Amino acid sequence: MSILTISVLVLLSIVLIVILTSVTKLNAFASLFMVSLLLAVIALPGKDIVEILKQGFGNTVSSIGFLIIFGAIIAVVLEKTGGAASIANYILSKTGHRNAASAMGITG
Repeated sequence: MSILTISVLVLLSIVLIVILTSVTKLNAFASLFMVSLLLAVIALPGKDIVEILKQGFGNTVSSIGFLIIFGAIIAVVLEKTGGAASIANYILSKTGHRNAASAMGITG
């Protein structure tokens, strides 16, 4: 494929992602997944698609997998010990009840 063809496909993919997420209100993850799969079907040989997807997912999980696992463990510990509620109450006391949505956003 030429550089021009690849550039046009990437540009069209970005436009399609923006349309799917903003106009149709489709979930961003679903939009990204669908468009990347469509781009793979268009640009790659059929036999290579599954192997490339496995490779990409494996590389991503190997680099951030432990962060996700440890983050989930910390979240469960905070919830079970009441730490999450304490953090939320503290931030709510500082921001006030009028800004409860902001307090929840800060708390996570």
